[in-house]
Formats: sequence, structure tokens, C-alpha cells
Amino acid sequence: MSIADAFRRTAAQIGANPLDLATVASYESGGKLNPAVMGGAGGRYAGIFQFGPWEQQHYGVSNRSTAEQQVEAAGRFLKDRGFKPGMGLLDMYSAINAGRVGRYNASDAGNGGAPGTVRDKVEKQMGVHVEKARALLGALGGAPASDAPAAGQTPQAGTDLAAALGPGVTLPTLAPAVPVVLPAEPDPTIQTQQAQQLQEQRAQQEQQRKQALLSVSAFYR
Repeated sequence: MSIADAFRRTAAQIGANPLDLATVASYESGGKLNPAVMGGAGGRYAGIFQFGPWEQQHYGVSNRSTAEQQVEAAGRFLKDRGFKPGMGLLDMYSAINAGRVGRYNASDAGNGGAPGTVRDKVEKQMGVHVEKARALLGALGGAPASDAPAAGQTPQAGTDLAAALGPGVTLPTLAPAVPVVLPAEPDPTIQTQQAQQLQEQRAQQEQQRKQALLSVSAFYR
């Protein structure tokens, strides 16, 4: 199972949009989605969702867990923090950043987090991470221009998107474009035959018209 599949499956389990879940993971991991990353105050927060020490122990994850394992743990964490089916990105990030849903004006800046409230981060800081999440999930539109590979090439190691997919995981592929079949050129032989048939029909009609005129003339003699 790929990390993209993990986002889709976990999102379906908790009634969330997989794009929201992948966006939060990209934001929390600085756009890398590297499960081994450590950060936060004292460098104690682990993985793509930056699990704190208590969460690491309670949900059985660490910076040695795979990205897929961390996504599954994040689903359980969100349900425990009040996330309900149908809730959006704002409540999802409130649960992760502020401990429970609905705390839109809370901020973790005093604990080493980025400046701004939950709402500030969702509305003003996550734009590029939405695009990275779309690219990861294989959504139409692909990666932002700065990360998009040249036509016919795959991202090289060290780019954000390549790092997000992790070792051994390939980029999701879009369905190939359906070729457009152009109509064949008209067959000259068929065109000639059709023209001859039309001429014969016109000749027959002209002959019938002349015969009708002759019949009318004979009647009045």
C-alpha cells in the first residue's frame, strides 16, 4: 500500500477528505512527508504529523514507523480529539495543532510552533501544501510549477514530491489520454460512384419531364 492509498483509506474511515489529511501532513512535515523527521520544541515531535511524546507512546508510532503507519495512527488520534465525519480542514488541523476540534483561535507559537492561530495557518499558510497533497494523491492539476518535472521525466531525489513518496514508492500515474481518431479521407472511388448515380437520377427525372410535356401537347392538338 502506498502513502497515497493510506491517506485515502484513513480519510474514508473517519469521514474526511483525503486531500485535507494529506495537506495537514505536508504542512506539519515542512512539505517533505518524511516519516523519520523530528521537530518541534526540543526536537521531540516525530513523523509527518509531528506526534508528541505522549501520542507516540499512546498510538504506537515513532520516527521509525512508516508513513502509512503514521497516517493510520493520525486517523485514530483525530477521532479521539473529536473529529466527526464531514468536518473539514479547519477542524482537522485544530485537533492536531490545538488538541481538539473547534479551537480555531488557539496558537502553539509559545511552544515552538509557527506564528499564527489555527485559522491563520489553515487560511494563510497551507496553500502550497494543498498543491503538494493534490500531486501526491494524483489529483488533476498535478504538482505546482516549481516542483513539476519536465515532460517525460520523473522527479529526481531531493525534490519535495520525491521525498514525500518515500523509499520504494512510485508516483501515482494518471490514466493515459484517449487518442482522438480522425475520420478517414473520403474514398475517391465511392465519390465517383455517388456522382454517377446522381447524374443518372437527374437524367431520368429530365426524361420523365419531357415525356409529360409531350403528352400534354398531344392532348391539345
